[in-house]
Amino acid sequence: MKEIEKIVKQLKEDTKQSDDITYREKYVCKKQVYVIYNEPLTSSDKISDFIIRSLDRIDRIYKKTNHLESIILNEIDNFKIKKINTYDDICYYLNYGFTILLLEDSPYYFALETKRDLSRSIAAPQTENALRGAMDSFVEDMQTNMGLIRRRIKDNNLWIESNEVGRYTKTKVNVIYMNGICKKEVVDYVNHIIQEIDIDGIISSGTIKNLIEKENKSVFPTIFSTERPDKVCQALLSGRIVIMVDCSQFALILPIVMNDLFLSTEDAFNKSINISLTRIIRYLAFFITLFTPAVYLAITTYNQEMLPTELLVSFASQRSTVPFPAFVEALIMMIAFEILRECDLRSPTFTTSALSTVGALILGEAAVNAGIVSPIMIIVIAITALSSLLFTEPEMINGVRWYRLLFMLGASFMGIIGVVIAMMYFIIKLCSLHSFGIPYFAPFSPLSKTGLKNSIIKFPAKDLDKREKFLSNNITKYKKVNK
Repeated sequence: MKEIEKIVKQLKEDTKQSDDITYREKYVCKKQVYVIYNEPLTSSDKISDFIIRSLDRIDRIYKKTNHLESIILNEIDNFKIKKINTYDDICYYLNYGFTILLLEDSPYYFALETKRDLSRSIAAPQTENALRGAMDSFVEDMQTNMGLIRRRIKDNNLWIESNEVGRYTKTKVNVIYMNGICKKEVVDYVNHIIQEIDIDGIISSGTIKNLIEKENKSVFPTIFSTERPDKVCQALLSGRIVIMVDCSQFALILPIVMNDLFLSTEDAFNKSINISLTRIIRYLAFFITLFTPAVYLAITTYNQEMLPTELLVSFASQRSTVPFPAFVEALIMMIAFEILRECDLRSPTFTTSALSTVGALILGEAAVNAGIVSPIMIIVIAITALSSLLFTEPEMINGVRWYRLLFMLGASFMGIIGVVIAMMYFIIKLCSLHSFGIPYFAPFSPLSKTGLKNSIIKFPAKDLDKREKFLSNNITKYKKVNK
C-alpha cells in the first residue's frame, strides 16, 4: 500500500469515517493525488476555483513529470500554501480550515488555506456603549480583531507572540504588546503562565483569565476584559499587555489597577474640568453602593443617637409593622434587586426595560403594603442599586456585592464600629493586592504623581505626558511644546 493511502486509511479510522471530511482522488501528471478537506470549515468555491482547476491545468500542460511538488508550488492558484510532513500536521491544518494535498512519492505534503468565512460582521459594542468614540467592536475571528488593532497602531513595534492552548481545541492565544514600551519581564511571565496551561480546551477568553489571575485571590478584577479596539490600543500605548483568544470577542488587558475601573472611553472627548466632576460622581457612587445599607443598619440598630429625634421617630414608626430585623429586611430587598438585575441580563433585549421597571414598581409597592419592608428601606436599596449601575465590569459589580454584605454584617453586629472595622479590612486587602506585580491601589498607595494626574482629578491632556513607571521604563509619551 502506498504511503498516501496509509495516511488516508488512518485518517478515516481516527475520524470514524466522518461525513464532514471529503476525500477526492485525482491523477495529476500520472501521479496519484488526494485532495482532503473538512467541508464545514472550508469554502467549496475556493477549492474548486483555486485548487481543482489548477491541478487540471497542470495535468494538461505537463502531462508527466518527476517534479510535481515544485510545479504545484509554483503553478497552483492559492495565495497561502504550507509544506507539511507529519500526520499530526495534516490533522491540525485539516481541522483549521485548510485543504490537504497528498502527493504520491513525495517527501512532503501541502496545506492550502481555503477557510470559510464563519465570523459575523463588525458591529457596535454591546456591553460598553459610549455616546462618542469608535463604533466598532471585536468579533470571534482572530484575524479580523488583529486588523482592528493594526489599523490604529501602524508601527512595527506592535509585537505579537502566539501560543497554542488546549489538548483538543488547540486554541490560538496571542500575547500583544508594544516593544520598547511594555516591560519585557512582564511579557515573559505572562507567556510562561500561558505555556504552562494544560487543559482539555479553551472556548473563551474567560477561561484564560481565570487560569492566569489566580481566580479566587480577590473578588475585584486584576484583568480587564473589553470588546473595544480603541480601549485595547490605548492600553497597549500605556505599556500594558493584551491577550486575545481565537473565537472570543473579548480581549484581556493586564495589568490593571482599581483606578482603571473608574475610567471611561468618553473621557477623551470632554474637557478635563468636566471629566473631573464626572469621576468624583463615579467614586461617590462607589462608596454609596458599598456603605449605604450598612450605615442605615448601624444608625437604626446601634447608633440611634446619630439621628435627629424627629427622623428617628419617623424611622421607628415606619418599621413598626415590619416583622423582621433591619438586616433581614435589607437582605430580602437586595436579593430581590439582584434577581431583577440577573433577569435583565438574561432576558431578550426587547423585554428588558419593561421587565425591570414593572418588576421593581410592583415588588416595592407590594412589599410596603404587605408590611414586609419599610418605605425607608426601599429608598436605601434603590439608592444603592442606582449607584451600582454606573459600573459595567461584571467582576467589579460582584466584588461590590461581597463587600457590601461584609459591611452590613459588621453594622448588624457592632454598628458604626463594625463598619469602620470592615472598611479597614477592605482598604488593607486592596493595598496588599497586586496585579502581576503592580500594587492594585496605585496611584494612591504607593503614591504616584504621574498616576494622580489621571485618577479622581483629570489633568489637561498636555500635562499627561508621562507613562506610569510601574508599567513602562519608557515613561515619556511626548514632549510638551511651549507656546
